[in-house]
Amino acid sequence: MAIWWIEQGRRVAGHVRAGWRSGIERLCGAAAAQSTVEYALVGALVVIAAAGALTLLGGELTSVFTNISKTLGATSAPH
Repeated sequence: MAIWWIEQGRRVAGHVRAGWRSGIERLCGAAAAQSTVEYALVGALVVIAAAGALTLLGGELTSVFTNISKTLGATSAPH
């Protein structure tokens, strides 16, 4: 009779370990998915911020690059 109890205890322990493993695996999978979504949201915010900055500063950037182009063109022109 004692051997039967030992075998039952081992079976229960095996089920508990399997349950813990699957629970931990589910948590790890959920954490990985959550971090992926967070990275995607941060990336989207960076793209939106960059687009907004370029829209606001577009005219100024154009004039800066035009001045640089004129300056480089004037220095490389033959005398």
